[in-house]
Amino acid sequence: MLSRLNFFLSIAVLYLITNLVHAHSIKPSIVEYRIFGKNIELNLSINAEVFLSGIDASKFIDTANAPQVKLYDELRRLQIDELESKIRDSIDSLKDSVYLKVDQKMLSLNLNEINVQDVEDEENIRITIISFKTTAPEDGKTITFAWKKELGSLIFRDFSMEIDNDVKASTTWLKAGEKTAPIPLADRKSNMATIIFSAIQQGIKHIIPGGLDHILFVLGLFFFSYKIGPLLSQVTIFTIAHSITLILGSLGYIYLPPVFVEAIIAASIVWIGLENVVRTKLNISRIGIIFCFGLLHGLGFAYMFTQIGLEGSDYLINLFSFNLGVEVGQLLVLTPFILITPILSRISWYRVAVSIPASIIIALFGVKMFIERVL
Repeated sequence: MLSRLNFFLSIAVLYLITNLVHAHSIKPSIVEYRIFGKNIELNLSINAEVFLSGIDASKFIDTANAPQVKLYDELRRLQIDELESKIRDSIDSLKDSVYLKVDQKMLSLNLNEINVQDVEDEENIRITIISFKTTAPEDGKTITFAWKKELGSLIFRDFSMEIDNDVKASTTWLKAGEKTAPIPLADRKSNMATIIFSAIQQGIKHIIPGGLDHILFVLGLFFFSYKIGPLLSQVTIFTIAHSITLILGSLGYIYLPPVFVEAIIAASIVWIGLENVVRTKLNISRIGIIFCFGLLHGLGFAYMFTQIGLEGSDYLINLFSFNLGVEVGQLLVLTPFILITPILSRISWYRVAVSIPASIIIALFGVKMFIERVL
């Protein structure tokens, strides 16, 4: 049975590799918010071709899978001035998709600049920076930002916070359609504790609720055995592995294409779920598989971390704080299940009635994810 699993996984990996050259993953956009007195500047770093082609970035992680892919590819072949002209023609539509509110009042955005970045290789994604300006009302207290769900997820960088007499970005990852927490319009001061806490929050958020694939994998480890010993052994190996590649990947020492990593992570869920069905004892091969999959999960986290963009002198502090948040999130997932372990230990039919059905369900979720990410 295990040899067959290995065969099918190998075929899937080869299929994925052959399709990598056609992949154009939709990355989260970056929104930078700055305020000078009552003057607000909003800079959007987006894949303008995705917006102009009408691809729903909340539904697709790769442009190749979208029905508008032909139009997207045509837009990518435009010269810089031609693309800029297209953006200007559609700027009202973009402004209508961006929601910047002071208290409950929507602010009107004024186009400041469009800067289409040049790329040497046509296969590389071209980023466009669109700058808007507006003014906050005198009596405004807080400001919030959001945009239409179809524009996808984004990284919101708030440059309005002063930390240790220096202005630094407070960064938040927003899911498609999600809005920021209210940002005070008054001057804000904070300290390094705020930076650390924010990075830990981001790490937790990438597990709960944003890391369904990671949650499923960890639950697959739990349902292998209700005994604490095997569970701790598996989780410890997995934690060590994904911490290694999270750190090395975030520092730029290791890189694999995100589309490849995400598909193999989905495959790891399938593998671990099905292996729970056919394997009954923890051995060195199981530990080795968990370690290898942990390395890939870590690269997925590294990609998320680098997309958040917590660069600068506090990069290492943010990196280790983010990693700590990931571990806290993982612990939060496992804690309720660990607490019911004494009850599970009394069930003689645990494997047949609980472990195997739960593992099959986890594997099926993994199959769904794999199909979405590859096909």
